[in-house]
Amino acid sequence: ARAEAWMKAVGAQYGLSGAVEELDEESQQLLLDSYAADPSWSSKGEASVTKPAPVRAGRVVVELFESDCPKTVANFKALCTGEKGVGKSSKKPLHYKGFKFHRIVTGFCCQGGDIVRGDGSGGDSIYGGAFNDEKKGLALKHDAAGVLSMANSGKNTNTSQFFFTLGPAPQCDGKHTVFGKVVEGLDIITRINAEAASPEGAPRVDVTIADCGLL
Repeated sequence: ARAEAWMKAVGAQYGLSGAVEELDEESQQLLLDSYAADPSWSSKGEASVTKPAPVRAGRVVVELFESDCPKTVANFKALCTGEKGVGKSSKKPLHYKGFKFHRIVTGFCCQGGDIVRGDGSGGDSIYGGAFNDEKKGLALKHDAAGVLSMANSGKNTNTSQFFFTLGPAPQCDGKHTVFGKVVEGLDIITRINAEAASPEGAPRVDVTIADCGLL
């Protein structure tokens, strides 16, 4: 992304144009050298002339804390299977399949589940809209990567949005309902943090729920 931004801004000054990954080896080296030599660009981080491999490359399996958060888990399970059909309030399919994670913050969270708008401004549930936090889930900690928790816009505003922690996130303790944890595929979570996350949260590459269901 940094190399592409450099190309758009100043590439023409060096006689470079087109897609970064399609440049010949000599032109790619010129790009990298010129980028590195300019502090206004190099201060943003290292540039790369090769696209990262797709992050959608494995399965993440989670254990759900049904005894602590029965209502939250029932909603999540139904959204994984799509068994409830269309939402009463949104008129959108109640299904995570095909949706992208819209917010991925380095070292913090990978957030998705906006089945209404896909950008974090919407959401729905099998209950016809927002539902309350569950006290036992609020008492659980965001103490490591791979914690599964509900995203919200304040107290008792849960819908379909959720997030995986990408590291310890104590600032979320007591504010977000923890209802599961990753038990298989933590390497995928680590890879998302390394390849898709950004400090401001805009995904550097798409991370998509290709399929989902229950085991």
